[in-house]
Amino acid sequence: MRKIGWVAALLLPVALVATLEGDWIGYAGFLLSGANAAPAQQQASLQTPSPQQQTIEQAVDPDTGALTLLAFGDIANCPERPGLASAVPVTADLIGLASPFDPTASLAADTVALARRSPDAPILALGDLVYSSGKPVEFEECFDPLWSGLHARTLPTPGNHEYNSPDAFGYFRYWGDRAGPGDRGYYAAREGNWLILSLNSEVSAAPNSEQAQWLDATLQDAPEACILAFFHKPAYSLKRRHDRNSAVALFDRLASAGATLVLNGHNHFYERTVPLAPGGGGDPENGTIGFTIGTGGEISAASAPKPTTAAVIFGHIGLLRLELGTNGVRWWYEDAPDGEVLDSGAAPCNPRRRAMLSQ
Repeated sequence: MRKIGWVAALLLPVALVATLEGDWIGYAGFLLSGANAAPAQQQASLQTPSPQQQTIEQAVDPDTGALTLLAFGDIANCPERPGLASAVPVTADLIGLASPFDPTASLAADTVALARRSPDAPILALGDLVYSSGKPVEFEECFDPLWSGLHARTLPTPGNHEYNSPDAFGYFRYWGDRAGPGDRGYYAAREGNWLILSLNSEVSAAPNSEQAQWLDATLQDAPEACILAFFHKPAYSLKRRHDRNSAVALFDRLASAGATLVLNGHNHFYERTVPLAPGGGGDPENGTIGFTIGTGGEISAASAPKPTTAAVIFGHIGLLRLELGTNGVRWWYEDAPDGEVLDSGAAPCNPRRRAMLSQ
């Protein structure tokens, strides 16, 4: 019996540390609270504008009616702590070991500083907002010190790193109702002639999935002639990566509906495609333009362009600035921190969508 007692005394702190480091206590609270998924809250959201909708409406230029948006993803990278603290960061916090994260030394600091130069523009945050696991402690220590003051004008979408935590609960806990209703990771906002969709490339978008059915219903009921969608993984990029089935399904459905542009992160460079048809082939007349802006705080080595690549920039962090007008869009890819424009252009809203609405 004495031996069992000693074993239990040794195992108890190990089990406690494992529970803390796995965020199981926080995850259990997330599941039990269900605050963001409560039916009453969802019903209330039908009666009052969502936070995303309010953010969009407040940003419209009263003189021109134009809406300026900023977009970038792949942002805060948490450094490893020294020694044993690197293996047990949550426990290290509890015993008072400070985080080694220095926001001023982060690559993302320059991109965030560039975003702050446009204080009225909503920000589309394109996933992988914090590396490497999307834990609450990472959002608190590595993302929030950078993002302080930008939270209230952000429209987020989750990335694969957020889902390294169960059900991306650190992401949903940090963003609350700004992540959309029901902890689904997708939602819609509208302004003028534009439908703006945040979708979730990290959960199923198969035809019978909840997300696909919601997207189909939203597209079918939408009177807007211009569609902008954003989600983390690109469907068709010069760098093809694994586990993109949901991204392909989302892009193809959007292209079939005549979306004007789709924004993604995930790949750590800037890329703009030619207008694409469902399936990823070029369609200069009725295609959807894809942008990859995984340049918020990460860069990667160069890759060879494809025939569908209209522009590509490696080795630069930065953001995409969009100006949505009544019948089209203008864009500028701006290098951080000085805002030098490295790519720019304009396009009308997709004629395919206009033709569909006129039928």
